[in-house]
Amino acid sequence: METPATRKTVDIRREMKRCTSCGHRFSGEAAFCPFDGSKLEKAGPDPMADPFIGNLVDTRYEVIALLGEGGMGHVYEVRHVALDRHFAMKVLRRELARDEDLADRFIQEARATASVRHPNVVEITDFGKLPSGVPYFVMELLVGETLGQVIKSGGPIPARRAVRIICQVAGALGSAHAAGIVHRDLKPDNVFLVGGVSGGTASDDVRVVDFGAAKIIGSSRITREGIVFGTPHYMSPEQASGQTVDHRADIYALGVIMYEMFTGRVPFEADTYMGVLTQHMFVRPLRPSQVSPAARGLGAVEEITMVCLAKKREERYGSMEELAAALDEVVKTRSDGRLEFADHIGARPSKYPGSMRYPMADELEPPSLAEMRVAIDSVLPPRRVIPWAFLVGVGAVLASAAVGWALLEHRAPPVSSLPVVPVAIPALPIPPPPPRATATGALTATSSAKLPPSATTPAGHTPPPKKTLPTGTGIDDVGDPFAAKP
Repeated sequence: METPATRKTVDIRREMKRCTSCGHRFSGEAAFCPFDGSKLEKAGPDPMADPFIGNLVDTRYEVIALLGEGGMGHVYEVRHVALDRHFAMKVLRRELARDEDLADRFIQEARATASVRHPNVVEITDFGKLPSGVPYFVMELLVGETLGQVIKSGGPIPARRAVRIICQVAGALGSAHAAGIVHRDLKPDNVFLVGGVSGGTASDDVRVVDFGAAKIIGSSRITREGIVFGTPHYMSPEQASGQTVDHRADIYALGVIMYEMFTGRVPFEADTYMGVLTQHMFVRPLRPSQVSPAARGLGAVEEITMVCLAKKREERYGSMEELAAALDEVVKTRSDGRLEFADHIGARPSKYPGSMRYPMADELEPPSLAEMRVAIDSVLPPRRVIPWAFLVGVGAVLASAAVGWALLEHRAPPVSSLPVVPVAIPALPIPPPPPRATATGALTATSSAKLPPSATTPAGHTPPPKKTLPTGTGIDDVGDPFAAKP
């Protein structure tokens, strides 16, 4: 018999959206299609009943209902007929299963996730293949709400509850990283909150799900070229630019989740897939306290969030353990169970600058002009921009006019106004024009006229010997500055 809690889980995951380009359907808070980047639209119930429901898989799993659809596959509620226990079964999308290498990696990731033993990592209990060859794995059935649904319905989460959730997520991811597994698609929809309210306080038991999904599907040939698989709102700059991803990409994604829990919104939003990615790579996020009044009492926790969101991965925390230690340093539990937040973070390793400058990711490939325009337009209000070149040109014209006016004001009186005084000018010999360089560089005289020695050489003075420049120097005399030029 289906419990009300299970019914609630099914209702949440059946909030479907559809890609108008490729026709794929998705549940949860997805905004863009991971295969082609198109914006998703709301979709009603699938008019075609899922033929998989009601089947018996491997003689032991009865398929009860569809719980959700994602980029990697479909999730069903199943009942183990021998144990009479309910589980969740994830089945790889049929079009993806046609790639044998990808199908094998789907099973490998399931095995790797099953090897992670941590109370906050979803437990995988079985895996196999359908008669059609499509792989599947079985995991514990989670009853409750996703973190994405909690934020969507209630806005910012109280800081004390948010910190408890963050610590559990960090513990789960730290354990996965130690096993060599990077999540790559961490987002609120992949953080499941199992539990309820005890004594008026939410008692959350966290489960992190969908490990390795982005790694598997990102290599699929059905993904459009130029689209990096994953949810763009939580994607690290290096992942957005197609670079090699390590565990610090999960630290960045957790920083985005922290930001969203404290403010009720993600740090970057745009109308296009690439518009969001461009902002992750090149736009500085506002601090949570500048976005939401609910985040003004975070103190040093805000600084920890911004360290996680550093553009360059070497400026983030080096591990989930370091992040958890930083939170433990600034968050203290009072005797009444409430949390206190320090105003400032303590001493940190030098690789975490005390004043975050959010450096531009200059080692990344810059986006196109159209992508930057989308990103800038999404964060700046429309305004009229006056070209600086025009202003400089106007300034130069005005300055030239001012100088000209000053010269005119102080010019010499006209010649016609001066008294004419006859002056006797003695006849002097006219000197020849100065020598100039020929095309070969040798100096020549333009006239053969000879001057008397008295006119050129003072009495009692012996002129120095003539010096001839070497041919080809190209040096011109100032008397004819254009002579050496073609």
